Formats: sequence, C-alpha cells, structure tokens
Amino acid sequence: MARRLADLSLKQSFLFGLPLMAVDFAFMWLTVFCVGYLEAMWLAPPYAGVSFTIANLASSLLVLVAYCSGLYPAIGMTSVIEFRNLVKAAGVSMVACSSIAFFAGTQSDVLFYLVLGIVSLPILLFVLPSARFVVRSFMTRFSWWGAPTLIYASPTHARYLVGHLRSMAERGLRPAGILISSDQYWDAHSKDIGYPVFDVRDATASALGLNATWVLCSEDHDGQNSFEIPPSLDLIPHRIVLSQKNPVGLWGERQCIGLGGGVRLQSRCPDTFRCMVKRAFDLFVAITALTLLSPFLVAIILLIRLGSPGPVFYGQKRVGRFGSEFTAWKFRTMRVNADQFLEECLQNNKALREEWEATHKLKSDPRVTWVGRFLRKTSLDELPQLWNILVGQMSVVGPRPIVNSEQYDRTYIVDYPNAYAAYVSVRPGLTGMWQISCRNRGTYEMRIHWDMYYIHNWSLWLDLYITLRTVRTVFLREGAY
Repeated sequence: MARRLADLSLKQSFLFGLPLMAVDFAFMWLTVFCVGYLEAMWLAPPYAGVSFTIANLASSLLVLVAYCSGLYPAIGMTSVIEFRNLVKAAGVSMVACSSIAFFAGTQSDVLFYLVLGIVSLPILLFVLPSARFVVRSFMTRFSWWGAPTLIYASPTHARYLVGHLRSMAERGLRPAGILISSDQYWDAHSKDIGYPVFDVRDATASALGLNATWVLCSEDHDGQNSFEIPPSLDLIPHRIVLSQKNPVGLWGERQCIGLGGGVRLQSRCPDTFRCMVKRAFDLFVAITALTLLSPFLVAIILLIRLGSPGPVFYGQKRVGRFGSEFTAWKFRTMRVNADQFLEECLQNNKALREEWEATHKLKSDPRVTWVGRFLRKTSLDELPQLWNILVGQMSVVGPRPIVNSEQYDRTYIVDYPNAYAAYVSVRPGLTGMWQISCRNRGTYEMRIHWDMYYIHNWSLWLDLYITLRTVRTVFLREGAY
C-alpha cells in the first residue's frame, strides 16, 4: 500500500507540475525572444537571429533552476515563497544564459547581453508570477489537477480547514475526506461537514480509496495540550502539521540537530541594512510613481474641482511609527463636513450603524461624491500618500494606518494592546496584506489579523510580492466599493 501511494504521489506531482513548467518555459521564451529581437534590430545585423538561440537557452535554464528550487510541482507552496523562488530562478537563469552566450562570442557582445538581462528581468518579475496565477486558476476546473487531501482534525476545525483549502484551490490541495479520532468518530457523523468522514485508524485504506497523498494534521484536533501524529498516517507520503500554539511563520525552515529535527523561526525584527533597503525601495517606488502618474494626478485634481465644492486634498491625523501622529493625505472623495453628516446618518439608520461597527466601512457611503466613488473603486484616492512616503511618515507596504478616534480605530488601541504595540513598531503602509487579501470584504478583526501577519513575517520579498499583487487588486477592483 505504501508503494501504491508513493507512485500515485509521483503521478500527481507530474500532472500538477507539467502545466507550470510549460507556462514558465513559454513566457520566459517569449520575453527573452522579444527583448532580444528588438535589441538586435536596434544594434545592427550581427545580432540578427541570435534572439531565437538565446531564448531557447534561457528557457531551458529556467526550467532546470526552477525544478531545483522546488517549483515543480509546488503543491501547497505559499504564493510568496513561490514568487521568491521564481524570481530567483529567473535571475539565475538570465545571468547564466548571458554569461554563456557572452563567453561563446566576443567581447564586443557585452553591451547586447547586458541590456538583454537588464531589460528582461523587470519584465519577468511581473510576467512569470502572473502567468502562473492564470494557469493555476484555470487548471482548478479539472478534477485530475491537484492532490486530494485528507484532514485530521476535530469536526469543527475540519470544517474551517475545508473552507480554507477551497478558497485557495489554485495551490493544489483539494479536500477529499476527514479523519477523526476514534472517540469523536460517531459524533462527527452527526455534523454535516460535506465530505466523507473516516476513523483515523483506517487512514491508509481511506487514502487509497480517495487517491489522497496529502494529509493536514491540526494539533488542536482533540483540544488536548499534547499532539502526536497517529502511526496510521505514516504511509501517507505528505503530512503537514498545523501548529496553533507555536506558529512557524512564513519563513520558517527545517533544521536538524543530531538525531532531532525542528523548525528554525526567524526574528521579525529587521537589521539596519534591511531597514535601509526597505527605505530605498520606498523612495524608488514613490518617486517613480509620482513621475509616471503626474498626468493622471492633474486630471484627478480637475475632476474633483468640477465634481463638488471644497478642497482637492483631505488630510486626516493618523497614528504612525512610535505612536506619533501625522497627517495622511488623500484626494477628497466626500462632501464637506462628512464626519458630522455620518454621525447623523448612523443615528437615524440602525442597519447602517451595525455595518459601521462591524467593518468601520459602509458599502453605500452617503458621504461619497460621484467622483469620489470612482476614485475609491480604483484606489486612486490614496495616491497623495506617496508624499507621506517621501517624507518618511509611511512606507509603500505596511499595516493600514489607523485613526485614534471613537468613530474609527479606538478599538484597535484599547481592545488589542499587543497588536497596537506591534503596529507602532513599524511605519504604516500605502498598501499591505489586508488590501490584497480581503480589503473591504473583511471584518475589522481580519484587518488586525493581516496587520499582525505582515509584521511577524516581514521581509523584502514579502514587500515586493505585495507591491506587485496590489497592481492586480487595483486593476480587477477586488473588494472595492
């Protein structure tokens, strides 16, 4: 039975990784070929036809390096880890490709290959992860793609994990059945989980029947303080232990000391060098965005002037790093005296007040102007905060800035003191995990959860991922209203 499950796992890995390998090869080839072709036209005839050869070499190297980085099949791999490994693989393959082609040619070719790498890499930074996301989302339509997964947990927690796996179906872990400890087995049958329920002692037979080669084990499946993986799960090829009491975090790594094994946890406190790099990244993004978007900024100013009387910009006191207050700037999207008007609306409308207390947002906000509605849906109202980034009050990526008032975020400060202490240790961000994860669709507690997730898992890779992911969120208007 163990060999049958191992062979099945190999087959699933091949079927899962093949589309990803194909899309990586294709988009790497297209990017390098197009850049090389245009460059050959610009530099002169000696380079005509070389782009085809370079594209083949670069694409082959990418697939090889990506395979060594665990990107095939990448079942269950976190999107941020996948992004990091993919960018590294693209960078290594481009450097190796340019080096091989350069040393095979002459010294006069250095300009061609240098420009090829410098131009191709920023394009690949956006194209490869986007292409992978599209392919992953498309492949979820097919039942043969992915890995059927068993869940060993209590009935209540199993229902939560099923919903979580279904919300991230593109990661490849498809819930197939629930494993329950023997003392909870009959109780689980009385609850509608939506998936077949098995006694954990029959895990191997259940896995064979469902073609399941992965199992998620939740340490709080029985509410006990101790947790051991049942021996009946030993034959399932892939086992993931989910820890609630000792969270591993995004960047945890396996570590073996002698005969013992564990996970190395990374400190969330960055060193001086990484803080300097983050600040340099903030300045680069802010200056570039202000330069490229200046025509749009002028057009927005004119629209606001025509749309309603009042100032173009709206400044609001926000809590920043070390608890100091600063003025966060936005394009004005509301009528004048908006706060007073909101209080009147909340007093006269019970449903509106309940929505405000739950999310601190209103889906149909009566204060918003017609121009402001457009600016909010496209997130263009946030662009003046690029100035806050330039002067060091905010960062490109970070927790959403809070307002210390009863109407807005006093709950954050009073009811979540530990979260607030972590919040004031960093600069608030123009974008962040909350914006790309749930935005206005989530509750206020989810916003705090994503703030803490970012702070505890911060890295330059996470910042870069969130920045690029924000482009998709804004373009598709995910969670906007």
